[in-house]
Formats: sequence, structure tokens, C-alpha cells
Amino acid sequence: MTRAPESTGTTSKSVATKAFFIAMVDGYDTLMIAFIAPLLAQHWGLTHPQIGGVFAAGYSGAVIGGLAMGPLGDRLGRKPMLVLSLLLAGIATLLCALAETFQSLLVLRFIAGLGLGGAIPAIIALTADFAAPGKRSGTVTLMYIGYPLGAVVGGALTSALLHHGISAIFLGTGIVCLIAAAVGMTMPTYRVAPHSHLGSGMVKLFTAQFAEGRLLPAIALWTGLFSTLMLTYFLVSWTPSILLAEGASPQVAALGPVVLNLGGIVGALITAKAINRFGPYFLNAGFALLGAFAVLVVGQMATGTAPAMIGFLIIGMLLLGAQLNFPAMTADLFPPEVRSAGGGWTAGVGRLGSIVGPLVGGFLMATEMSPRTLLSFAAIPGAVAALAVFAAAILRRKARTAAD
Repeated sequence: MTRAPESTGTTSKSVATKAFFIAMVDGYDTLMIAFIAPLLAQHWGLTHPQIGGVFAAGYSGAVIGGLAMGPLGDRLGRKPMLVLSLLLAGIATLLCALAETFQSLLVLRFIAGLGLGGAIPAIIALTADFAAPGKRSGTVTLMYIGYPLGAVVGGALTSALLHHGISAIFLGTGIVCLIAAAVGMTMPTYRVAPHSHLGSGMVKLFTAQFAEGRLLPAIALWTGLFSTLMLTYFLVSWTPSILLAEGASPQVAALGPVVLNLGGIVGALITAKAINRFGPYFLNAGFALLGAFAVLVVGQMATGTAPAMIGFLIIGMLLLGAQLNFPAMTADLFPPEVRSAGGGWTAGVGRLGSIVGPLVGGFLMATEMSPRTLLSFAAIPGAVAALAVFAAAILRRKARTAAD
């Protein structure tokens, strides 16, 4: 049986605060390449597909990092894997400043993605491990707000530093990652006591992750996060183009992703306390369903820049707010002995949606589909996400009932 950490409220807040900072750094480094994409294209004469390849390299690394390093966190310890992941991301990002070829940049962004993907399950598990049981879901959600906030703050900072060039931005981001690794070293150690399912091998650890009726709820969560990330990354990637089609200036259109992320932060703040009382599942499913409806309404009714911006703020509040609650659901579904593995696999499979979303959006944009019709299609994965989370809630309840 796993022993809960002997922690105080001060320890819980300290762990959550440090994890919040690490989530900010992770969010910024993951999305930083989008901020400097125009400079990369100009510097090396890259085409749009090649820039997309840089995005895909980082996202693919994050998928593999979550799938591989999440289970290792349960076996070798959350803290060691967190520090290792951040060191890997930091060193790879620093080396990007020295990259002389497009191919070497792809490899380094993949390696950085491995580290960034591995850090997320570790901070989710540590935050949940040390949080008060009655406040676990809300604490995890509040911590994970750091991820989109890192994208917002980092985007503004990068915009101010673009005149220093690509290498300076890579160096600065790499140094911040190494600082995050140093912060990770100050985290308390959480040791999982031996569990009857774990045995001594990684295969048994994988089996234990889905024991006690967790397989079907886990698949439902994977489906929900995949669909949510597919939609949100589609919106983040193509919102500027949609706004330009509505008559916005390039400067205003560039603010579209920022508005979406700010909406997500507001949505997560609204739900953080509510999920402690009502649980993360049904509330999250409701937000995803309303978000899908909001996408449909904005696509059909919003005309002009200002109404579209307000619509994207609401969409961000609902859909990105729902996305930020998925770590709370994984912390609820998986017990401490497999919590890092469960979080890593959920994040890894879900992040496949972050690769598919922009690609599908690019295909649809290439068909010269109108922005309104485009957003109408985009509402479909939002509805799928809501249904998947509803299913996870019902399956989770049945598994608990069977266990009792």
C-alpha cells in the first residue's frame, strides 16, 4: 500500500508554486518556436512545410517523452525524472542557438520535446501527491494554469527581444529551463511504497496502470484530451488567418492565440474551486460541450474583428479551460503508485492531437473553405471531447462501485 506524504499546507503550497513555475517554463519552451517562426523562415529560407516540421519535431518529442518518462517517474522517482527531463530540454534548447542546419534544428527540437513532455507527468504527480485530498483536483488545475500563462508571458517577452536574433532567444530559453531544473532539485522527494501489482519490471508497472477497472476510463480520457488538443491547437494555429479574413490587421490578428490562452486561464480559475466540490469530470464535460457550441456560434454569427475576438475569448475560457482540467482528472483516476505513468500516457496520447489539429486545419484552409464553414467543422472534436469525458465519468463511477 502507498503511504501518503506527511506534508503540511505549507509544503503543498510550496510544491504547487514550484510546479507552477516549471509548467510556465514548459509552456513557453514548447510554444516558443511559434513565436520565432518568421525569423527562422527568413534566416534559413524555410518553406511553410519545413516550419511545420519544426513544430512537429517538438510535439512528437513531447508525445514520446510523456509515454516513456511518465512510467519511469513511478519506478525511479518523480523528482529525479523531473530534473533529468528539464536538463535534457535546457541543454537541447541551448544547442539550438548553435544549430547550423535545418536538420540539426529538427533533431534538437525533438530532444527538447522529449524533456518537456517528460516534465509534465512529474509535476502533475508531485502536485497531486502533496495536495490535501479534498483539494487535490483544484490544486492540480491551478498549478497547470502555468502552462498557458508561460505561452502568454513568453510570447510577449519574445516579441520584445526579437531584435536580438534567434540565437539569443534560444540561449535565454535554455537558461530558463536550466533554472527550472534547479527549482526541481528543491522539490521534496515522494517515495511510493512497494505495491502488489508493480513487481520489479516495467511490464508489470504498465499492467498496474490499467488495473482495478482503470483501462476504459483511461481510454475515454485519452480520447477526450486528443480531441480537445486537436481543436485548441487548430485554433491557436489558424485563428490569425481567420481574423485576417474577417478584416483584422496583421497586428491584431496575431493577438488571436493570446486571447484564446487568456480565456483558458480565466476558465481554469473559474473551475478550480468548483471541481474540488463537484469533481472534475462532469464539470469539464459541460465546459467542453459549451465550448463546441461556442465554436459553432462564432463560426455562424460573429462578424467583424471585435465580435470575433470576444467569441475567441469565450471559446478559450470554455475549451482551453476544459483542457487545463485534464491533469486533475488523471490525478483522480490514477493512484499514487502509477500516477506519473497515468499522467504521462494521457498527456502523450492527447498530445497527438496537437500534431493532427494544425495539419487538418492546413488541409481545410487549402480547400479555400470559408472561415465560418471552417469553424463549423471545428466544433466536431469539441463535441467528441465532451462525450468522451462524460463516458470517463460514468466508467470511473462504475469502477469505484465494483471496487467497493
